[in-house]
Amino acid sequence: MRGIPLGVAVVAAALYLVRLGHAPFVDPPEGFHTEIAREMVHLGDWITPHVDGVRYFDKPPVLYWLMAASFTVAGVGEAAARVWSALAAVAIAAVTARLGFILGGARVALLAGLIVIANLGMYLYGRLVKPDMVFILCIVLAYAGFTVAYKGAGRWGLVVFYASLGAATMTKDVLGALGPLVVVALFFLLTRERPLAPWAPWWGVLLLLALAVPWYAAVEARNRGFLWYTLIDNHVLNFVRHRLYPDEDVPLGTLQFLGVTLLAFLPWSLATPWAVARALRRPWEDVTARLWVLIALWPIVMIGFFALSPFKLPHYGLPALPALALLVARLWDESIEAAPDSLRPRALIVPILIVYGLAALACGLAAADRLPIPAGVLGNVDLATRNLAARGQVSPSAPLEIYVPVLRTCTLIFGGGALVLAWAAWRRRPALGAWAAVAVALAFLPAAGDGVALFARGRSTRTVTQALVLRLEPGDQVLHEGPLENSGSVLLALDRPVTVVNGLQSSLAFGATFPEARDRFWDGARLAQEWPKPGRRFLVTGVVPERSVVRTLPAGSVRLIAEGGGRWLYANVEK
Repeated sequence: MRGIPLGVAVVAAALYLVRLGHAPFVDPPEGFHTEIAREMVHLGDWITPHVDGVRYFDKPPVLYWLMAASFTVAGVGEAAARVWSALAAVAIAAVTARLGFILGGARVALLAGLIVIANLGMYLYGRLVKPDMVFILCIVLAYAGFTVAYKGAGRWGLVVFYASLGAATMTKDVLGALGPLVVVALFFLLTRERPLAPWAPWWGVLLLLALAVPWYAAVEARNRGFLWYTLIDNHVLNFVRHRLYPDEDVPLGTLQFLGVTLLAFLPWSLATPWAVARALRRPWEDVTARLWVLIALWPIVMIGFFALSPFKLPHYGLPALPALALLVARLWDESIEAAPDSLRPRALIVPILIVYGLAALACGLAAADRLPIPAGVLGNVDLATRNLAARGQVSPSAPLEIYVPVLRTCTLIFGGGALVLAWAAWRRRPALGAWAAVAVALAFLPAAGDGVALFARGRSTRTVTQALVLRLEPGDQVLHEGPLENSGSVLLALDRPVTVVNGLQSSLAFGATFPEARDRFWDGARLAQEWPKPGRRFLVTGVVPERSVVRTLPAGSVRLIAEGGGRWLYANVEK
C-alpha cells in the first residue's frame, strides 16, 4: 500500500500535464512571469529578475530559474512555462497522500491525494504560470518533514522541514517560512510539548538561513532599497493598505475571500467545518492524534490570517487545501469504517449530491441559453476582471455559444454523478459516495480545462501581437498603456523594449526608480508631446477608447490597426 502516493501522482500527471500548451497565455499574469524567465536567460542575470529591462522585485527567483532551465531545452512557450506548476501539483498530490498514509492509513492516503487535486482551485493554478504551486509544494513538504520527525522517524524530517521553509522563502516570500513556524508554535502551545529546544536545532535554523539569506543579501547589494521594498512596503505597508509603490490589484473583502476559498475547494469544502472540529476534539491521546491538531491548525491560521488582513487576493487560500484534503479524507474514512462518533453517511453524501445536482441543472440551463452568468461573479474569482471593473471596464468574454459543448459535457458528468450519489445516500454506502464524488470531480477537470482554454483565447493578446509584429520595422517605437502585467505576452514577441504610459501603478513601480528605467515610463502628457514627432510609433492598450490616453493625442494622428482580446493597437502611421 506504500505505492499509493505513486498511483496518485500518476493520476495527477494524467490530469495536469496533458495539453499544457492548448491555451494561449492568460494576461495577466502568465505572459509577464514568462517574460521574466526569458529575460533572465537573455541577460544572463540570475540574481536580479527583469521585465522589459526594468528590475523586478515582487517575487523571488525559484520559478524563474526553473522556467529558464526549461526554455533552454524546449524554447519559450506555454507548455515549457507551465510545466513547473503542473509538476508541483503532481508532487503535492503525492506528498499529501504520503502524509495521509502516515496519519491515517491507506484509504486516507488515497482519498487525500485525490481530493487535493480534484478541485477547481488547484487545477486552475496547477496549469498557470505563477509561483503558487511550487510554493504550496514547499509548504506541504515542510509539514511532512515535521510530521516524520514528530513521529520519531529521525532527524532527517527536521532537515526536510527547515530546507522546505528556506525553499518557500525563495519561491514566493518570507511569509513562506513564517506561516508554518507560527502554526508549529501554536501546536506546541496547545499540546504543551516540552522541551522545545530539539525542534529548533541550530543547524536547522542555519539551513533555512543558508538557503534564503544569500540571494536576498546579493539582491540588496546590487539594488539598494530592495529589502525595504520587500519587507516593509510589500508586506507591512501592504497589510495596512498604505504602500508607497502600490500595484493595481483590487483586494477581496473578507466574505468574498471566504466564499472564493469555499468555491475553489468544492465539493470537499462542505465537510470542512466538521473535519476541522473532529481533529481538534480532545483527548489527544497519542502522537497521531496530536498531529491531526497540527493539520487542523494549518488552514485555521492561514485562512484566518488573510480573512482578517485588509489585503487578500482570490488565490491566497490555496496553501490550506492540502491540509483540508487530509482532514476531509479522515472524515470520510471514519464514516466508511463506521467509527464511533463518525458522521452518518448521508451527512457527507447529501450535500455533495445537492451541489452536483445543482451544477448539472445550471450547466444544462446555460447550454440551453436559459441561465445567464450573474453579474459580478467573474470579478470575485478573476483578478484581471476585478481590476478592470475598478477602472469602470468590462472584461472581454467569448460568446456563450462556444461554451455549449463544454456545458453539455459537464451536465452529463454532474447529472450521472448525482444519480450515483443518490443511490449511495439511499443505501447508506459511504464508500460508494466517496469514490463517486472523487470520480465526478476528476472527470469534470478536463472539461473545465477546455472551458479555461476558450476563456484564454477570448482574452489573448495574439490578435494585436500578430498585427504589431507584422508591421514593425527597425527603429519603430512600441508603447503600452497601463501596467505591463496586463499584456505581458506582447513582450515575448518583441525584439525591443516597450515604453510604458501611465503604468506606474504596477509591480515594476520600485524598479522604475532606478536610473536606467526612468525614461521607460511616460505619463500622458509626454506621450502627447512625442506622438506626432518624426518616427513610427505603435500603442498597445487594454483601456477602452473612451477612457484611453488616445483621446488626448492630436486629432488625425491616431489610427486603429487591430483589436482583439480586450486590447487595441494604434499607430501614428497608416500602413
